[in-house]
Order: sequence, then structure tokens, then C-alpha cells
Amino acid sequence: MKSRWSRREFLKSTAAAMFFGAAEKALGATQSLPKRRLGKTGEMVSCIGFGSGTRFCSIPEGDAAQALLERALALGVSYFDTAGSYTRRGIERLSEKRLGEFSKKRRKEIFLATKIDPRDRDGALRSVETSLKFLQTDYLDLIQIHSLSDLSDLNRIGGPNGVLAAIQQLKNQKVARFIGITGHNDGMAMAEALRRHDFDTVLMALNAAQSANPIATRKMEPIPAFEHSALPLALQQNLGILSMKVMGQGMLVGSGAGRASPGELLQFNLSQPVASVIIGCEQMTPLEQNVQAALNFTPISESDKQKLQEKVAPSRSAWRRFLETHDDTAAV
Repeated sequence: MKSRWSRREFLKSTAAAMFFGAAEKALGATQSLPKRRLGKTGEMVSCIGFGSGTRFCSIPEGDAAQALLERALALGVSYFDTAGSYTRRGIERLSEKRLGEFSKKRRKEIFLATKIDPRDRDGALRSVETSLKFLQTDYLDLIQIHSLSDLSDLNRIGGPNGVLAAIQQLKNQKVARFIGITGHNDGMAMAEALRRHDFDTVLMALNAAQSANPIATRKMEPIPAFEHSALPLALQQNLGILSMKVMGQGMLVGSGAGRASPGELLQFNLSQPVASVIIGCEQMTPLEQNVQAALNFTPISESDKQKLQEKVAPSRSAWRRFLETHDDTAAV
């Protein structure tokens, strides 16, 4: 007897079966995170990066921290982000120490990035020397100038005795494969940094509440607009573009006014021309949920993007105040 199913119905049922079958399997058993090109570096990195800042350093037990790193790698995370200043009070360089223990046996499997805070050449070289010790490696995939604050800060990093000279030297010596810069709250200063200096990568704060949009323009709010300042220039220069603060330090996540789901917020960032979205976490469940959201990712439309920006708009002022006072180099 001739089947009454159409080809479309068959494909629908097959897709549904595949979906539910995959859902029943352990996450990461048969799937791995997509990779994206890190700009002119040519490196392919996971579209989600593991952020080992405040949240990671808050994990009390070292074994739990190692288990989280192992799980991230098993799920396909290849980009691991740290900094010399990420620590817990009274413990020197906790984040780098934990990553060193994790990466020493799998150094070639991961892309390892750290950040340095000193603005002078000698201080920067000493900081990197310490980072290498704690990370238990003799080279870094990426060294970044940490947290550019404003134009006056930018003026400090250049010159023969500035931090930029130090990291360029380290790149020439192959201690660092690539060099970059990061920033949280001043898109114009970041754009100027990219005009003045030759970087391989840029890491910038980017989320639906921070992006410039018509609502922010009408209210004349001084929203840091990386999207409309540094991001286009980074694209023009073919830099490896990395984003952070996708969840707005958690203040954008949830239900009610100014809140959205982690999946929505991650979809917004993954729809930007970024190589990897760096997300900090301290628990398995959010890590696995973020990976699942990335596996299910489809680009957000411009209209839906605008709707999401409007949805989180009530949180914009609080987010701006956070950026104005946030010190990414402070220990937790």
C-alpha cells in the first residue's frame, strides 16, 4: 500500500527523531562546539571561550575547578581566558595557577590567553614571566593589555618604555604567538587604540544592553558603543574579535523587566562578527546550557535583535553604572 506520508512529513519526523535522540544523549558525546576563525591570526577557536575570572576564582575547591575545566574541554571549548590579576584575596594568581595545572598535559590542545596589567615595559615583562611560571608553559597563544580604560590610559601604553613595547618584544621572541588589547567601558578609546597600534586581537564588552540603539540615542544616554566604534574598525583590520560580558555580570539574566534568558543573550553575541564569546562560570549546569545554546545557534534577525535590546533596556542604566565603577583587576 502506498504510504500517505509526504516527503516533507517524512523529513519533519526524521528531524524530530534526531532532535529528541540527541537530547537523550549526554551533552558533548557526539557533538562539539563550532569553531570560528580568529581574524588574521588564522587560528580556529571555539565559539564559546572559558572565562576564568571572578566566577571561576570564587570556586572554593581546586578539584571542582579542575572538573569544570575538564568538562569544558570535553564539550569542545578550546579557548581558555585568564589574567594575572584574576585571583582570590590572599592567593597569588589563582586563575593562572588552576589553568596551569589543567593545561600542562594538554598544552597543544588549547588556545591559552592571558592578560597583563602593568603599563610600563619592565613591569609587563615581569608580569609575563610570572604568568609563564603559574601557567606551566614556555609560550602563550595570546598576551593582551588588560582593561584599557580611556584615552589617558591609552597614552601610557605606547612609547619605548610602555607595555606595548614589551609584548611586541615577546611576540618577536615567540614567547607570545599573538598580542591583543581588552576593554570594558570606552569604545572610542578602544577604536583609537586600534588606529594607533598593530594588534592581532581585541576583546571588548558587548551585550544587548550595552549596544547603541535608537532608544539610547533618543534618551541621549552615554552608552559605550563598541558595536558602532571599535567593532567596525576591528573588522576592517581583520582582527581576531572576542566578546565578553554577554550576560552583563548576571544582571541581564532572568525574568521581568530588563531581563532575558542566557540563550537569548548568547544568541545576540554569537550573531555579531566575533570569533569567540568569553563566558565566565563556576558551575557545570550553566556551562552545559551555554554550550547547548551554541550548538542550537541560528543568527538573530535585525528586528529580533532590536526587540531584545528593547527588552533589556530597563537594565541599561544599572549596567552603565557597573561599567563606570568596575575594576576587572581587583581580586574577589
